[in-house]
Amino acid sequence: MNNQDAIRHLFIKGLINHKLFTTLIKRAEKLNAKHAKEVRQECVNDAVERHLETLEPGNLFKHRTVWEALGREEFTRDEVLKALQMHKENFLVEQVRKGDNNFQVFWTRALNDEVEV
Repeated sequence: MNNQDAIRHLFIKGLINHKLFTTLIKRAEKLNAKHAKEVRQECVNDAVERHLETLEPGNLFKHRTVWEALGREEFTRDEVLKALQMHKENFLVEQVRKGDNNFQVFWTRALNDEVEV
């Protein structure tokens, strides 16, 4: 039984009134949408990571290049940017600013200091 079914059950049994019922249903819908967005972002993060692994460390690229490589119809620009920012926090990529405006922001795959044996 999901949240909305439980809320409906409480309403049918008369344990909650109509106003509380509609409030809880709206909250449940928001939570479901938020969860779906988080799951989708995880998929985007994985796709971006797979693409980043194909890039040569140290070479500069723009965020748009990654977005177009993944498919502009498949993922949104914002989702790809959030994925790059998440990978920046995990030290997979670095952001390079060549100037003051956003058109001069580049990314590079971080150089791996570990030596593979």
